[in-house]
Amino acid sequence: MMRTIVRIFAVCLMMMAAAPAFGQNKGKRDTVVLGGELAPKDTTKQRRFVNRLIAPKGEWQCGLSVMYADFNSDSNDYMLLLQGVNARASMLRLAPEASYTYKNNHALGVKFRYTKMNGMLDGATADLLGNLSLDVPKVSAVSTAMGGCIFERTYIGIDKQGRFGIFWDYILGYTRTNTRFSEDAFSLKQKVNFAFAPGVVYFPMNNISLQANISIIDMSYNVTKAYENGAVAGSHQGWKAQANLNLLNLSFGLTIHL
Repeated sequence: MMRTIVRIFAVCLMMMAAAPAFGQNKGKRDTVVLGGELAPKDTTKQRRFVNRLIAPKGEWQCGLSVMYADFNSDSNDYMLLLQGVNARASMLRLAPEASYTYKNNHALGVKFRYTKMNGMLDGATADLLGNLSLDVPKVSAVSTAMGGCIFERTYIGIDKQGRFGIFWDYILGYTRTNTRFSEDAFSLKQKVNFAFAPGVVYFPMNNISLQANISIIDMSYNVTKAYENGAVAGSHQGWKAQANLNLLNLSFGLTIHL
């Protein structure tokens, strides 16, 4: 797992090192005035907030978002209350994307997402500070999810140099998740969802941007089937809606603008 993370960051560093080569070629961002104020629809109204140009029309973008999380009961304050329990979990998510700016500060794109999660709970006797004891069976699971989505992104430039801004994505996607508990027991989940994800973007170089975003609203239709010994053991389907801040939905990305 860590080797994969190291390789990802190595590729990102190589892309940033190659950024000056992109700057030598006159591209879309070299022929427009970044940070300029976008003309309002109604010039008679006084505006308190100025939207500045940060993503000019006709620009192509390609990037990669990464999320990695690691959980261990030894380093978690809450799990330390349960004596004799050893739990570990990790998650890696990779999301390459490509988009086109069809209008100043408005882009339309596609994104593919791969997520892998590993979880393990050793069989043990959990003791809640000597007041409550219970037997915990050994449980392990491996979950692999693949999916894709289309998104519409709206930027708002903050500074006059066109280096910093905020954005939000409207996302329509599909995800298929396989969670395996043993050789004979697993579940398949299919999900169609609509999500809203705000974020921030910063341009350290002319053709390279760094961004971070998090999904805070998600409405989805889910179909889940559980299998045991090759036969369907149970199924469930229905709508689900949630609005919260979950750090597992946080992603960091690097994008090249052409």
